[in-house]
Amino acid sequence: MIGGILASALNMEDEISSGVYEDYLNRRHWPDELEEATFLNIQRRLTVLIDDTKKHRKILLALAREYGENR
Repeated sequence: MIGGILASALNMEDEISSGVYEDYLNRRHWPDELEEATFLNIQRRLTVLIDDTKKHRKILLALAREYGENR
């Protein structure tokens, strides 16, 4: 049961990172009239969220290894 919960959490982290944040790092997903400086600021801040999500994933993987199997 613990392994299933942790696997679900891992899936959510993956969906957030690749499905949302990384899509919005692409300039073509933004209006043409958006100023480049504004886009670069958005991109910089989203990169922080992506990096945090990668850290969350590592934590969840460690928990899954420790508590998820045969428990």
